Amino acid sequence: MSEPRGSGRGGPGAPAEWWSEYDFGIGMRQSLLVRRVHSEKTPYQELEVFESDQLGRILVLDGIVQTTQADEFMYHEMIVNVPLLGRPGASTGSPASVLIIGGGDGGALREVLRHEEVERAVMVEIDRAVVEASARHVGINGDYDDPRADLVIGDGSAFVKSATAREHPFDVVIIDSTDPVGPGELLFTDEFMRDLAACMTDDGVMVRQSGLPFGQGDVLGRVAGQARRVFGASELFRVAVPTYYAGDMAFVVGLPAGQTLRTPHREWVGRYYNPEIHTAAFALPTWLRELAGV
Repeated sequence: MSEPRGSGRGGPGAPAEWWSEYDFGIGMRQSLLVRRVHSEKTPYQELEVFESDQLGRILVLDGIVQTTQADEFMYHEMIVNVPLLGRPGASTGSPASVLIIGGGDGGALREVLRHEEVERAVMVEIDRAVVEASARHVGINGDYDDPRADLVIGDGSAFVKSATAREHPFDVVIIDSTDPVGPGELLFTDEFMRDLAACMTDDGVMVRQSGLPFGQGDVLGRVAGQARRVFGASELFRVAVPTYYAGDMAFVVGLPAGQTLRTPHREWVGRYYNPEIHTAAFALPTWLRELAGV
C-alpha cells in the first residue's frame, strides 16, 4: 500500500493522541483523540484497539474503524432485528436458522441469540484474532457457549460452497463484513452471492452491510444490483451511527420477489430498535433510492 491505513503513535499506557482513519479514497477522513490499547498484525490484516473518552473501546482493522463500545448497539440491533422480525415466519414465531458471515466482534451473534425462535446460529469469521481481541479488549463479543451457536473460523466464501451449508439451509443470512478490500473483498463478488443463495431456504432473506452511501455509492449500487439479480428483489434501509462520519450506514436486503422486510411482524424493543424505527429505516431520500435502484 502506498500509505498507512490510519496514522498515530503510542503504545499501551500512552497518553491520548490524535489518530486519523484511512480516508477510503473519498477525500475526507475523521480524526479521534485516543489511547492505543492493543496492536497486532494478524495473518489477514492490521488489528488495533483504541480507547476514547467519548466512544469507549474502538476496534480498528486496516486503519478503518469497525465498531465502538458507545454506539455499536445501533448498528448490531438493526442488522439483526430487521431481517429476523421482518421475515414472513416472524409472525408465527417459526424457528429460524441464521448464518452470520464476518461479525468477528460478536455483536451480531449477541443480538441473534436474544431471540428464542433462533434454533441455530452459525458465525463464520476468517480471522480468529478479531474474535479474541474483541472479547479480550472490546467486550462486545457474543455468547459462543450458547448451545445454539457454532463459531467457524474460516473463509465465508468457501463455507457457502460447502455441502454442510447447502444441506442445512438458512432462513436469515447476515453479512457483517469489512469493506470490499483485503479479506472482505471476496464477499462482494457475484459468485459469492450465487453461492449464498444456494444455501438459503426458499423464502430466506439476506442483509448485508453496504457502506456509507455518501462516500461509497459505487459499492451500494453494485451490491443492490447483485441482490436483485440473485434473489429476485432488493430493498435498502439505513441507520445513523455517530462513529461512521460520512453519513448513514446502509444495509442492502436480498429477498424473493414480492416479499418485503419493511414491516415488523412481532413486537421487539431494544436500546435502539423498536417497531417505529424498523419502519422508518426504509424511508429513503430520492437520491438514495435512485442510487440503489429501489
